Amino acid sequence: MSQRVADTFIRYEVDGREIEIAIERLSICGLGRSASNKVVLADAMASREHAMLRRNATGHCILNDLGSTNGTRLNGRPVTTPTELKSGDVIHIGAHLIEFVQNSEPTAISEPPGGNTQFLLKQQLVSVIVADMRNYTRMSAEMGPERTGEMMSEIFREIGDRLQQTNCWSTKFIGDAVMGLWIHNGNSMARADIVQAFNIVSEYQEVFRVAERKFSPPQALRFGCGYSAGMASIGNLGAAGAADFTAMGEAVNTAFHLETATKQIGCDVVISQAVFDALSDVDFAPAGLIEVEVKGHARPLTALPLRFDQIGG
Repeated sequence: MSQRVADTFIRYEVDGREIEIAIERLSICGLGRSASNKVVLADAMASREHAMLRRNATGHCILNDLGSTNGTRLNGRPVTTPTELKSGDVIHIGAHLIEFVQNSEPTAISEPPGGNTQFLLKQQLVSVIVADMRNYTRMSAEMGPERTGEMMSEIFREIGDRLQQTNCWSTKFIGDAVMGLWIHNGNSMARADIVQAFNIVSEYQEVFRVAERKFSPPQALRFGCGYSAGMASIGNLGAAGAADFTAMGEAVNTAFHLETATKQIGCDVVISQAVFDALSDVDFAPAGLIEVEVKGHARPLTALPLRFDQIGG
């Protein structure tokens, strides 16, 4: 048996050897076949990014199935929504049984007057990509809700898998839009970060082309992207017992506004100059910068409009 690693951990066996993995506060533990997971499961029944276990500021642990092919079961029941764990719960993924152990009760954090509690927020540099499908409402009306839902579920699952492989800190699906957010330690970015962002945009196109071949939508699947960077408040925000990871800041809002601007400008991607300003290893001022009117900003933002074929798409 392995040495006890923490007061909260998961325990499972591999080749007859017992393994314990600590689940620290404000941490995320991925489970699946991909080597990027904290718990790598060599199991053909497990998806690459199968499930995620998240521990919030109060110590509560939440299990979430990530749209896996064969599903996740908790104490024999399918996990269909984010589910809070209790000590002794057993997670079933493929042939693996994973026990959740929590030797101390989650800490209740008292609420200040007004009922709102703010936890562990700190300023860090983030970069954000927002992708939004074009003409979704019309396409959905023509395809019908069931077929549209099936197609979007597959698109989101594939995109979610690819974002996870890039160590994306936060992935959110909002209607027909996808937001990916990365934290940059040291409050600076490298050229490799921009290359990775371009690769993600190209992979989005691949996902959409595969969906077109499989689901035959009435029109080509098109999307626009906004890409921004800047300081954001990172951490947990919410009521006691329900705190959740979040990022708040102008960079997040700007990415959404820049995506909207792609329709007005007639391009595929709009990149905020703040992305290039954040580079630590190069002084780079790309050609073709324009001024973009952005909602909520008194003055236009300097940004770079691009077509997909200009980023290798």
